[in-house]
Amino acid sequence: MAAAGAAVGGKRLATAVRFAYQGFARGLEEDAEGLRAFAALHKELLVASSYSKNFGLYNERVGACTLVAADQETVDRAFSQMKSVIRANYSNPPAHGASVVATILSNDALRAIWEQELTDMRQRIQRMRLLFVNTLQEKARAATSAFISQQNGMFSFSGLTKSRCCACVKSSPSMR
Repeated sequence: MAAAGAAVGGKRLATAVRFAYQGFARGLEEDAEGLRAFAALHKELLVASSYSKNFGLYNERVGACTLVAADQETVDRAFSQMKSVIRANYSNPPAHGASVVATILSNDALRAIWEQELTDMRQRIQRMRLLFVNTLQEKARAATSAFISQQNGMFSFSGLTKSRCCACVKSSPSMR
């Protein structure tokens, strides 16, 4: 993300970053390193954070919109726009998920349990990815799939071409 921050720097672009799945790649603090590096290069930044997955609150719409601005005038103008978007969308957002997150983060024992559960989820994702790679190598003799085991987080880049994906869909009844 630091490289992206440098590429965007000086181009007078409104920069928005989606920050979801924190803790699923390398850890809570480690996953935020790229965002911190990006923010260090920009005076103004909009961050849309989602906590649905890492708190297991899938239908609760738990997240935050964080605005980093260079001056108070920019804050006031942006906040005014954000409020009108919020009012037009839902006026009163659900509060239950935010209350659950606040309870967990404000209690040291609950936070420690949550952090351990997040670590367990991250390690399970890594184990499943490794199992996937091993199965690919064994069943499909996909020698070039080892790079997948070096990836982090909930999603992977498969390296399959569009034509190979189409061939997989055609040959597998479960993918139709």
